[in-house]
Amino acid sequence: MKSSALLSLVGSGTLVAAAASSPDGVLTEYAAVNLLDTPCETEFHPDQLDIAWVELIASNTILRVNITSGEQTRFPLKNPVGVPSGMEFLPDGYLWFSEVAGNSMVRLDPKDGSMTEYPFPLTGIAAVDDLPAGIRVTIDVSGNRDRGAWFTAAGLNAIGRIDIDTFEYDIYPLPNLLSVPLIIQGGPGSTMVFSEIVGNRVGTIDVNTKEIKEYEIPTPLSLPQGVCIDKEGLIWWTGTGGGNFGTINVTTGEVTEISIAALRAAGNSTVVGDPSLGTSAALAFPGPCRVGNDGKVYFVEGNLVFLGNRVAQYDPETQQLVEFTTPTSLSAPCDLNNQHSDAVYFAEFAGAHLGRVTY
Repeated sequence: MKSSALLSLVGSGTLVAAAASSPDGVLTEYAAVNLLDTPCETEFHPDQLDIAWVELIASNTILRVNITSGEQTRFPLKNPVGVPSGMEFLPDGYLWFSEVAGNSMVRLDPKDGSMTEYPFPLTGIAAVDDLPAGIRVTIDVSGNRDRGAWFTAAGLNAIGRIDIDTFEYDIYPLPNLLSVPLIIQGGPGSTMVFSEIVGNRVGTIDVNTKEIKEYEIPTPLSLPQGVCIDKEGLIWWTGTGGGNFGTINVTTGEVTEISIAALRAAGNSTVVGDPSLGTSAALAFPGPCRVGNDGKVYFVEGNLVFLGNRVAQYDPETQQLVEFTTPTSLSAPCDLNNQHSDAVYFAEFAGAHLGRVTY
C-alpha cells in the first residue's frame, strides 16, 4: 500500500508523520502479551507503582508486569469460566475484580497473587449461587469512597456493593428499566459515578445515603461508556455511539457535549504518530476515560471490538484534541489508568501490547 493511502487511513486532523511524540506527550508500547490474551484494564497498587496488574480477559488470567524490568507473572482465575472484568485496589490493600460470566467478586493478594472468591447470593440457595456462572454480568468495579467494592451489575440493571470487611452484598436497582450500567468510578464528593450505555444516561449513587441521580445525554443513542472526574469534581463522559464526549456539573445539573467530528472538521485535532490501521480515523468510538495529572482528559478510541488505534488527549483550556496513534494496527486500546503522575497507562485488547501515553 502506498504511503498516501496509509495517510488517508489515519484520517482527518493534522498528521505528525514518522513521530510518536509531540510537545503534548508520547505514546509507547512497553510490553507484549499473547495475541489471544485480550488485555484490558491496568491497575497499580498505590505503594508499588512499578508493578502493573492487567486483566487478560480471554486468557481468564490476571497478569503482573514489572514495568521497569519487563518481568511478567500470570495468575489464572480459580473459576475456569469466570472471565475477569473491571478491577481496582481498595483501602484494604487488595485488588478487587469481578467475573463477567462467573458469579463471584474476587479479592487478589498482590503479595503472592492468591485469590479469594465471594459468590454473589442471587437466590440464597447455595447449590445455585455457587455455580461457576451466573446472570449478574458484572462489567466494572471501583471504590475508594467507603469500605465497599462498588460494581455495575448489567444483568440485573443495578449497582451493587460488597463490603470489603464483612463481605456482605447489597444491590441498588436503577430507576429506569434496560439502563444497562457499564463503567463505574469514584464520583464527586461521596458518590460513585456510572454510565448507562443503553439508557443514554450517566448516574451517580451516594455511598452514604444510596440516593441515585441520573443525567440525560443530549444526543440520542450516544451509548455513554467512559466516566471520570477532574480535580474540581466535574464529571467527564464519552459517548461511543455518538462520537462525542462532555461534562456534567452535579451542582447545577448542566450537561455539555463536544463532537469529535466537529473538532476534527474545525482543525482543532492533531494526529500524532506513525500511520497505523484502525477505525479511529473514520469513527472515533470514544471509550473509557481518565483525567491526567496535567488536567487534560484522556480517552481511548475504538476499544474492544471496535478495533480503533488511537488514544486521545483533550485540553479543556485550549479546546484542542491530540490523537496518538498506536504503533500496532487495529489495536483496540481498552481502558486507561491515571495513577502515575506523568502518564496514563492502557492495554490493547486486540493489539497484544501494553502501552502508555507519557506527558
